[in-house]
Amino acid sequence: MMASPPEMNKTKDEGVEPLKKHIQNWQDLLVEALYNIAPLLDHMIAAHVLTQENYFEVQAEKTPQNKARKLLEVVQHQMDEEKALHFIECLKKCKEHYPRLKDWLTTDAGIKRGPTEQKLRKQMSELCLRLGHLVTPISMRLFSGGTLSQFELEQVQASTTPFLQNKTLLSLCLAKGEKTCLSFYQAFHSEDSMLAKDIDECSSPSSLKNWDCTFNPVQSEAGFQAPTGSLDFSVGHPVPVVSRPFESLPPLTTASVASLSSCSTAVEETHPLSAQLQDLTLKMEYGGEIELRPEEKELIREVTRLLGLELGSGMTLNLCELGLALGLPRGVVRESLFELESAGDLTQLAAIVHCFMEKTQDQNRLLHKIGACNTKRLMLSERGRLLLALLQEVTADINSSFEDVLQKCRHLFHFVMRDCFAEVEEDPSGASWTGPLATVRLLKKNVLVDRAVIQELEDCWGEETAESYQQSLRILAQLLRDLFPLLDSVEFDGNLQGEIYRCKPRRLHRVTKFKGLPPRMIYRVLTRKGAHSVSKDATGSVSRTAVTRQYKDICLKVANLLAKVSTEGNSKDLMQAEISDIIREIQLTLSKPEFTYDSFDAGIKLRLLSLVEFDPIALDIPALITLHWNTVSILAKYLKTSDRHAFQFNIEYVRMQQCLASLQGICSVRDPVTIDNGVEEVFCFLTSGPALFLVCLHCRGYSDGKYFMCNEPLCFQVFGLPETAMQEVESLGGKVLTVEKGKMWLREDCQEGLKTRLEAVSQSHSTLLQEGSCCFLVKSFSTECEVKFTFKNNKITATAEKNSEVV
Repeated sequence: MMASPPEMNKTKDEGVEPLKKHIQNWQDLLVEALYNIAPLLDHMIAAHVLTQENYFEVQAEKTPQNKARKLLEVVQHQMDEEKALHFIECLKKCKEHYPRLKDWLTTDAGIKRGPTEQKLRKQMSELCLRLGHLVTPISMRLFSGGTLSQFELEQVQASTTPFLQNKTLLSLCLAKGEKTCLSFYQAFHSEDSMLAKDIDECSSPSSLKNWDCTFNPVQSEAGFQAPTGSLDFSVGHPVPVVSRPFESLPPLTTASVASLSSCSTAVEETHPLSAQLQDLTLKMEYGGEIELRPEEKELIREVTRLLGLELGSGMTLNLCELGLALGLPRGVVRESLFELESAGDLTQLAAIVHCFMEKTQDQNRLLHKIGACNTKRLMLSERGRLLLALLQEVTADINSSFEDVLQKCRHLFHFVMRDCFAEVEEDPSGASWTGPLATVRLLKKNVLVDRAVIQELEDCWGEETAESYQQSLRILAQLLRDLFPLLDSVEFDGNLQGEIYRCKPRRLHRVTKFKGLPPRMIYRVLTRKGAHSVSKDATGSVSRTAVTRQYKDICLKVANLLAKVSTEGNSKDLMQAEISDIIREIQLTLSKPEFTYDSFDAGIKLRLLSLVEFDPIALDIPALITLHWNTVSILAKYLKTSDRHAFQFNIEYVRMQQCLASLQGICSVRDPVTIDNGVEEVFCFLTSGPALFLVCLHCRGYSDGKYFMCNEPLCFQVFGLPETAMQEVESLGGKVLTVEKGKMWLREDCQEGLKTRLEAVSQSHSTLLQEGSCCFLVKSFSTECEVKFTFKNNKITATAEKNSEVV
């Protein structure tokens, strides 16, 4: 038995966080038990709970006890309750290394929690099962009220199913404590008071006596009758009925309904990884298969553990990114994935591991690279996951050659390709939408799209047959995985070209004149009760009438939100209007000057037009309703006031200077902020070690309704400069950034005419002079450093923020 807890402080500590207090109270036990701290640190690094800087600080301590004390100091002083919870979760994952903590990890008796927090913990399992798509309006309420941050909202949306979204939301609330749990229940009661009351009654002591704790969410023969709800924002979204067992599903799916006519979402497989690996074989599309050796399967298991992911046959990750992170060429990765019969995550991971081992035969090298991977780069946005789920449903009937099935495929592929176009094209307004093949040809011209993938799609869709659509599914799935990453446009990819890393944003960011609306205005529209709620038919399925009513409610919310943007507003009361009249009002509003490409995000506009053109019932694809709800969510998020609407820093390239380190990534630490008559944004640069590098960038945006682009102060590169001329160039003025083997980089300073003087010297010494955008020399002291860029008085400046010096 574990010893009784130390004496708790009798006085009430105002503002003390209960979980951290609990950890502090057991400091003696933890210091004694964590005698081998390396496994715990590895788990915390992989889960991004611990920074590299903190890792080195802990490892710098001389004794195991001091290392444990240093780690606990980091937990107490640098982590919030949520991060402390992640610390405990990491500790549980490697508990086999710490047998003395076995009892401590299975009890939380020493944690003082408020009554609402205790209630939420008690009801968590049932809430995860029964909330369904209510998670969307509840999380929006918490976000609008400031309870959830933008990052936390995206965490919820990043989960792959409503069950996991609910679990993530509830975990965040529990990590934040009593006040946040209270806010959750207030939002829950506002959305569906009847369901809240029912769950309260079910979890009361009297009802718990007869509660069956052995509830099995998957009944293989009878199917899974999921908890019901409403897809309406006011009362939640429906959770569907799976009409057949997992074993009968086609290769590309985890769960789908018998036909496209039922509204459904994917259901997570519950088979343990060991069972899946035991039967795993890499089957090729055109026959043949690769038998994986036992040691390969064990390696796949270890890779999965290091990545911290639960993989199955569903399509929720971009494993092509993992192949690139392992150093494999994109073409090799792409071909190894396209040859597979299945596009499921686990199968793709196995193919990549097999490919890497076949080429290197180096297991340690693989595990080292996996340990350095950022798993968030593999994850997809909520939009991407929903589109993939929609594709999975198509596979249920795509082998049929009936014309109505093929027509559904045409409509669905057209919708998906338009959505891809909206994601990557700066101004998609002038495109012609004659069908999916025409959209493919438009995408061929876009630099953000892998042309090899697009060419494969074009080849498949040359003939519109069931076979060609079936063959295209894996290709289209990869296109969606490539174009819909979880990480936003503030994350840059660095592609090594010669001596420099050319940078491009992972996602397109459009800069417009739009400034945004106050959150309270958006909140009022979204929380306004719809005219109807969802009903079920005798079989328990979501009725087509219910989807029709939801579609009207969606259009009504969109029309009212757009009216807030339009200067003319909307004097019509559309509540009792026909759906056709509401659609016409949306189309009319979107044709106004406030919604041109330079005034409003053209991608969101295209999605709104798709929303009114792709009626789920008219096209006999009720599952489209989920994508339309997501469009409402994207619109609401975009409409919020933000300095990012009208401004962007664009990093052009990074050039590593005389060091062996490589660039791992660039991301924005926080959104641009307008302050002190300027705009500033902090970027984090990730490298393989301490480094010296040049950063070249410019900014663009709108000021007083006028577009501007600034790359000043300009930077000049002088090539082929003899040593005798170095001093002469330095005396011309300007800030010398770096000198390297006959090359010199200079930046303009307050003196004017530097370019003219450099041209004269360059001509006299027969050297090459090249003009470029603003550059700064950054020296990083760790694998992560932060630099703040500021645009003010038509110039860009840079200052060191963390682990860096800037010239």
